Amino acid sequence: MLFARSAAGAFSGGSMSANDLAVKYGTYQPENLLVILPLEEASDIIRESLRAEVRHELEYEYDDRISSAEEEASDWESRADSYECDAISFARAIEKALLAPTLDEAKIILERVRSDNREYF
Repeated sequence: MLFARSAAGAFSGGSMSANDLAVKYGTYQPENLLVILPLEEASDIIRESLRAEVRHELEYEYDDRISSAEEEASDWESRADSYECDAISFARAIEKALLAPTLDEAKIILERVRSDNREYF
């Protein structure tokens, strides 16, 4: 275990010793850091550790939300594509019915498209 800082003052911008690196980037509990380091340095390390932990949790939560939203958007896009195809099919059937030589043929065309697309009627 490391219990002392180097005399070089590594946390104030000098080069860091192995002890300083271990204390700064190790997995010490906050109570241990407060015993090993001066209050200001310990609080800086604890603050950064907490920020990293909170940032990680937020990223994880928002990644899930973003993933769900993207999946839902993809579902809606697929549904919209399907509706577009159906609308084009209806437009072509209407055009074909309007161009039919007789009213009976137009009626048959429209009845067929209605029969093929019961979910809309």
